[in-house]
Amino acid sequence: MSESKPYNWLYSVLIAVDQLGNALAGGYADSTISARVGYNVQNSKALTRNYWRFLQWVIDFIFLPLDGPNHCHQAFRNGNKNHYRDGSDLMRFILSALILINAIPIAITARTVALFRA
Repeated sequence: MSESKPYNWLYSVLIAVDQLGNALAGGYADSTISARVGYNVQNSKALTRNYWRFLQWVIDFIFLPLDGPNHCHQAFRNGNKNHYRDGSDLMRFILSALILINAIPIAITARTVALFRA
């Protein structure tokens, strides 16, 4: 088995978990949380735009060592451009909780992976 196959499998699993989190928070199951945030930063109503900008700042910081700046914008540009939702207040609360609860473990993991890549 080549080295890239386990990595490809793990990457696919992580994307599926991300899409599940997005669906649990009222988004489409075909989209990742990062892409949803990237879309809504540009297309949300003025009332919720700062909310989406805050989530973008958190996610972009988490993935900075792996993807560089603008992770959410890149995820939106590279993803499914037709299926994004803002969501109700409850769904935005769930989305925020998912992101903030997982932010520290994911940030530590991302920085550890980045160290081994260097």
